[in-house]
Amino acid sequence: MKILTVCGMGSGSSLIMKMNVDSILEDEGIDAEVEAIDLGSVGGNKADLIVSTQELESKLEDYDTKKIFINNIVDKEGLRTKLLEVLK
Repeated sequence: MKILTVCGMGSGSSLIMKMNVDSILEDEGIDAEVEAIDLGSVGGNKADLIVSTQELESKLEDYDTKKIFINNIVDKEGLRTKLLEVLK
């Protein structure tokens, strides 16, 4: 499974989301590749799931991939809930 964490520049909030997703996956014993990327690189990457911020929802709606949008990138438990709903 491949998961993309996406933000505008690919070096700020996407890295925080990646670290949180990696931690959650490790806690749950789920094997997946997680990559932090910028919005412009999404089209060139195949993924099973995109994790991004609510602000980018309209910019990612055309991609035929499961998506999770979060409001608070440091809310690990909120992310855990949404992530496990999609993965289980």
